[in-house]
Amino acid sequence: MTQWKQIQQLEMRLLEHVDYLYDDNFPMDIRQSLAGWIESQDWDSAVNDESMASVLFTNLLSQLENVRMQEQNFLQRHNMKIIHQQLQRKYTSNTTAMARVISTCLREERRILSSVSTQEQGALEQSLQNSVAFKRQKSMDNRVGIIRGSVQLVDQAVKYIEDMQDDFDFCYKTLQSREASDRSSERMKQEVTRLQEMLNRLDFKRKEVLSKMDVVIKEVDDLVTSQLSPELQDWKRRQQIAGIGGPMLTGLEQLQSWFTVTAQSLFQMKRQLDKLGELVVKVTYESDPIPLQKPHLEERVKYLIYHLIKSSFVVEKQPCMPTHPQKPLIIKTGVQFTTKVRLLVKLPEVDYQLKVKTTFDKDLPPGRVSRQFFILTNNTKVMDIEDYSNGCLSVEFRHLQLKEKKYINGTKGNEGLLSVTEELHSLSFEACFTVQGLTVDLETCSLPLVVISNVSQLPGGWASVMWYNLLTDEPRNLAFFGNPPRASWTQLSEVLSWQFSTFAGQGLNKDQLSMLGEKLLGQLASCSDCQVSWSKFAKENIPGKPFSFWMWLDSILELIKKHLLPVWNENYIMGFVSKEMERVLLKDREPGTFLLRFSESHLGGITFTWVEHSENGEVKFNSVEPYTKNRLSALPFADIIRDYKVISDGVVPENPLKFLYPDIPKDEAFGRLYNSQPSKVHPYIPSTLIPISEMRSNSSSTPRSCQSPEPPMTPGEFDMLSEHLCIDIDTMAQWQDLLKLDSALQSRVQQLYEGRFPREIRHFACSWIESQDWLSAAESETAARTCFQALLDYLEELWNRSVQENNILEGPDFRRMMDYLMEHFQGQPVNLALIMSDCLNEEKKILSSVTTAQNNLGMPLKWREVNNKVTGLKWQISELKKEIKTLDGLNEKLDFFQQTWQSKVEQNIQVAESKVQMVEGECLKRANIITRTKQIVVQRLVNLLNQTAQTVATLTDVELPEWKYRQQLSCIGGPMDTSLGLLQKWFTAIAEVLFGVREQLQNLQDQNNKYSSSEPSKLSASVAELNKFVLSLITKLLTNSLVVEKQPIMLNLPHRPLILKTMVRFKVTVRFLANLPVFNGLLKVKPVFDKDVEEAKTVSGFRLFDFTSDNSKVLDVDTPDGGLMAQFEHMSIKEKKARKKGLSESHLGVTEELHVIRFVTTLTHAGQTFNIEASSLPVVVISSSNQVPSAWASIMWWNMLCTSASMDLSLFAAPPPVAWQQLSQILSWQFLSVGQRNLDEHQLSELRDKFVDDPEGLVTWSKFTKDESTWIWVDGILDLINKYLSDLWQDGSIMGFVGRERTKFLLQTKATGTFLIRFSESIRDGAVTFSWVDHSSGEAHVHAVQPYTKKELSVLSLPDAINHYTLTAQGYSSYNPLMYLYPDIPKDTAFGRYYKVPGPSATNQNCREYLHRRLTVVSNHPTPPPSPPMEAPRMDVDTNVDQSNDPNQRMDEFFQDLLDLPESDIFWPSFQLSPPSLQDILESSAPTCQNGMDH
Repeated sequence: MTQWKQIQQLEMRLLEHVDYLYDDNFPMDIRQSLAGWIESQDWDSAVNDESMASVLFTNLLSQLENVRMQEQNFLQRHNMKIIHQQLQRKYTSNTTAMARVISTCLREERRILSSVSTQEQGALEQSLQNSVAFKRQKSMDNRVGIIRGSVQLVDQAVKYIEDMQDDFDFCYKTLQSREASDRSSERMKQEVTRLQEMLNRLDFKRKEVLSKMDVVIKEVDDLVTSQLSPELQDWKRRQQIAGIGGPMLTGLEQLQSWFTVTAQSLFQMKRQLDKLGELVVKVTYESDPIPLQKPHLEERVKYLIYHLIKSSFVVEKQPCMPTHPQKPLIIKTGVQFTTKVRLLVKLPEVDYQLKVKTTFDKDLPPGRVSRQFFILTNNTKVMDIEDYSNGCLSVEFRHLQLKEKKYINGTKGNEGLLSVTEELHSLSFEACFTVQGLTVDLETCSLPLVVISNVSQLPGGWASVMWYNLLTDEPRNLAFFGNPPRASWTQLSEVLSWQFSTFAGQGLNKDQLSMLGEKLLGQLASCSDCQVSWSKFAKENIPGKPFSFWMWLDSILELIKKHLLPVWNENYIMGFVSKEMERVLLKDREPGTFLLRFSESHLGGITFTWVEHSENGEVKFNSVEPYTKNRLSALPFADIIRDYKVISDGVVPENPLKFLYPDIPKDEAFGRLYNSQPSKVHPYIPSTLIPISEMRSNSSSTPRSCQSPEPPMTPGEFDMLSEHLCIDIDTMAQWQDLLKLDSALQSRVQQLYEGRFPREIRHFACSWIESQDWLSAAESETAARTCFQALLDYLEELWNRSVQENNILEGPDFRRMMDYLMEHFQGQPVNLALIMSDCLNEEKKILSSVTTAQNNLGMPLKWREVNNKVTGLKWQISELKKEIKTLDGLNEKLDFFQQTWQSKVEQNIQVAESKVQMVEGECLKRANIITRTKQIVVQRLVNLLNQTAQTVATLTDVELPEWKYRQQLSCIGGPMDTSLGLLQKWFTAIAEVLFGVREQLQNLQDQNNKYSSSEPSKLSASVAELNKFVLSLITKLLTNSLVVEKQPIMLNLPHRPLILKTMVRFKVTVRFLANLPVFNGLLKVKPVFDKDVEEAKTVSGFRLFDFTSDNSKVLDVDTPDGGLMAQFEHMSIKEKKARKKGLSESHLGVTEELHVIRFVTTLTHAGQTFNIEASSLPVVVISSSNQVPSAWASIMWWNMLCTSASMDLSLFAAPPPVAWQQLSQILSWQFLSVGQRNLDEHQLSELRDKFVDDPEGLVTWSKFTKDESTWIWVDGILDLINKYLSDLWQDGSIMGFVGRERTKFLLQTKATGTFLIRFSESIRDGAVTFSWVDHSSGEAHVHAVQPYTKKELSVLSLPDAINHYTLTAQGYSSYNPLMYLYPDIPKDTAFGRYYKVPGPSATNQNCREYLHRRLTVVSNHPTPPPSPPMEAPRMDVDTNVDQSNDPNQRMDEFFQDLLDLPESDIFWPSFQLSPPSLQDILESSAPTCQNGMDH
């Protein structure tokens, strides 16, 4: 029964609550029509995955359209069409919002169903539901409506008064205009009387309106005080409860409606009062009521507006990390978090005017906290109207990030009073609201936050968040945990049940809560008023256990969420049941009856206990060692129950689990949850992974006197506890610098780690590794062990994050990294510290040598020349500035001298003739010096401009195109180019020089105008000419300054840029190289799709696309290097319905059609306007993910043959061939990009035979990707390496591309059991196989196993497949034929560090009460290693077996081999347990195998 059908069967009281969930954001019509489909999708994951949300949104619209087309009712079809259009408008640009709405609705439905299953609601939930009763809402609606109507009546009354006053004013002025002689007439007296009556009526109406206003204001005041403010506080309290798992928060839209209508009414009254004030100016009289009452009424209205708007500023979504959406109010340093504030008063004139600023721990008293933080990213944003949320005015901060302040003196503050997770912080929001002459300072704050530095602190942080929000409604009691209050068990149990309904979909029943109460409080739990202290709940360890109650319960929640969700939701896990109770439940049941419960001594463990009856009637209980998340990540729990085997003293194994308590057959209960089915018999050697336990005679049963079947501590438990010790520091500069080095230096780094330490650990834990003091750890055993354990914890954290992000299969294998560390360094952690200390020191030496080389000869000669020229130009302009300043001083002195002399002459001071001549001569001398200096300065300016012009040409015509070509190569896997910073430095410097020259030319002109009034024209003409030249250089420099720094790339295809999928988000970064401070904020860049593309106009069938929203952005300085850039992070495109009808018909495939994104902007500066444009490299637009390989082929081909300067978008109309030498380099780069290892000569030679059939070594486009799809095969292998084989490819374990004959040649002379790993040539999607040699018959026989595809490798890694690969003959014996990796490397030496599935091991001493369990790989086949027939559809096989016709001889040889095998570990096949007859064996091996090998 679907969830929706269960909902429809609820009673009316609960259905009303369901009705409250659905509105225009997600209409119930969709929920009804698409119930099954909606419930089958993973909306929770889509909330944090934009690509997944986009796909689900597209599929939802498609499903809705299908339902609409099948609907017979016309009205219903029309409604669905309207809903379809509404969804498109609301969510096309924000699909994650839709996913969040649907996820919330489904989660709340599950909560309602869960409350029914527990047969009663908690007191807290009941109180919350009562607080949003419909009667109170209706009362509010009525009162708000009445107030609105009253205001409208007052408005009409004011207009009526205005009309009356106009009439009075007209009559009064008419009367005044009469002649003086007419004023004493009888008619005049009548008119005066009538005018007095009009004034009396006007006075009455004014008093009446003011009285009505007073009544309405009192009504509004009472509404705000008695109902609106309490409703807001009630909503905030419900927000607290919803944040810790309580009922879904609703009612904000209703609150916004009430606030908005009330505010609109108050603003309308303010305008009415203003209007009355205007009327008074025109007509007033003695005892006029308006001047007397208006100020008081106006003051009251402004007061109500002020407080209403101030209280309407709320935090709609409390701060939350996207990685943990169900645990808000916990923030991890260095991790982005989101929050959203809303103004409940919706006024259109406020749009884009409210700038909201966030502040962390604002006005926090000193000494309150031991740690202080600041917001690392941009903390100011402008409020906007959201179309998809009923037009509310809000702002969402999506990329906030915290960083802890560093303390130079080593003192953090008041340390030691509270733990990290008890220390509360707050995030404040401030804005200034100005509208209609009113200014209101808005401020609100989040609920108290817990700031953690490591994900292992998350459970403790969540405990603090729950405790605070359960017990107080104070918004900012940051000292709460200084003396935390107690909680009643009634309150706490309800919140704990919420955690299970939120995270696991189903709450806890009475029995489960009762068991939890006894575990926490003992027998006191039976009292509903029993009080629980904070320390008892989250800080004190459970008696006899090394962890607290909450840590234990939280680990169970994580286990259910990640590994047990289907089983839990089927109610198959009894879960919380004591050991004593489980024995009571099982003792009278059928043998093989079992139940599932959570371990009480392990963190996050589940076990099953079953009952057995011996022949003498004795009842035995057996419990398996608990399965933790580490084990369950390898095999689903339902499959474990199905395949579980017990071996007792070598007897054929059996599964003891028969019936799930009370009496449900195992397969009936779990059958539909089995992930994998037992392998069927086929010509190949099948393998099955199963869990087994061993029972030996001396420990075949569990003693009845056993008090506890669970050990006090196990390694699995220790692994879980170790999560609380790790450190996380967000710096990794050294490793990032190493990644930018060329291939030669990369090789040095690789050699540094070869055979000592995995580079993948160095890469993915680089930030943590670089933050440790390995040198000190190498000198101290204790410090080394601490570092070792912390590294394990850090990798565990990364693993948890990848699980939460659903990136287990495609992401790094952190579990294998941890296993490697445990195997190699657990016993000697000092060795790890020595290796890391040495490697980090050598890394620094490599970087130091690179830095020195770059500063000297390492920089290319031409770059050094350009750099020297730019430096010289900067020096020249600085010198010219000094000279022009000196020239200004000379002019000023001469002018002063002349003015003084002229003043003396005018005063008729007698001056000797000789003195006059001397003064005039001195002035002429100084003027000549100034003239010569001007000429020198102008000449130097000319020289400087000529040199600058050469440099501008070098930058724009040489260096920039070369950088763009290097960027092209890096996009298709080539070396990463890091010279853009250097280009920016040069462009910026030259821009400074040119604007400096322009400034100095203006100074010269000003001096000339000021001091040379006689003949300024000559110099002015020169300056004008130079200015014109400077402007042309500036124009050339600036129009080339905008570049696409990071080409368009989808987040889910980080290694394959320039491929775009419709309706899927992609990002691109543009940078302005002329990075002058005055340009910051002046450049608004707009992307345009296919701007000026000729094919879009002329080619018929050419697809047309457009962006889904306006993506314009302002360039801003937002990078550590100060780059002036804009990151377009949320771009997406959609296809236009009509394709272009052009002059010519397109014969290109979808992936051969090239498009381009132009980025256009206009810069206005210093009176000049510059039109600037930049283009992306050609992009390929796909509509389906299966087009990615072909699209990438097009991208590679274009970037091999073209440049961005030519921008030939019609290349594939007649694609030219490529030389193999060029193509081989590109192919090698693909493998380097995916697996950190190039192709060698032999591998390239094998590939050449597949690609090249031209005598000149040319590869045609058709040969590459169309006719034989050779590239698709290579791409499948690349994908295989990327997902499952990257480590093996990187360390050279995979030979890869090797043909049939070469495989035989390489193996035939090697020892028996030597094998090599190669890629299948017959499976297009990528598969890997291994071939081995066998000399047991005296001749060399080479065999190959059926290839492992991605599907098989997703279940079992290749190293584990090799390690556990086993051949057996009908249960008699078995062995692993794989012994040495070619040429002679022992198998375990080559792959040991990669094993994840453990082999046989001794039972842990701490687990002797349990049946120890392990995983093994089993294969069944009736003959020795076979050679499958070539007709099989999917295989890689080498066969060179003896074709003897005597089956008895073949069987004798085989059994003789078995007798020579050493005794192996206990092995049992997964099926076929009875020994077959010899005749059966002969018949099953009768078909003759053919020679051959997969190509």
